[in-house]
Amino acid sequence: MTLQIPDSLATQSGCGPQELLFGLAIGLFMDGRLTLGQAGSALGLSKPQFMDLLGQRGIPMSYDVDDLESDLKTLDKLFPKQPVMPA
Repeated sequence: MTLQIPDSLATQSGCGPQELLFGLAIGLFMDGRLTLGQAGSALGLSKPQFMDLLGQRGIPMSYDVDDLESDLKTLDKLFPKQPVMPA
């Protein structure tokens, strides 16, 4: 899909094409229509790069129980618990 943006919008906002795309991706992410990964991908960034960019601009990220559970599962896979040997 090609999105046409009026020149007046770019002029009034003082934004270039990449900044306008960034604003669109951020808006869709904050509305819950894109995930972090999807929004980053739209900008040619990895999920961690997109998260860094959000942090640099002071844009909050939501983090809920589902995110926590997903992160904990990933940590369990990366760092399996070792059995404790009796002393």
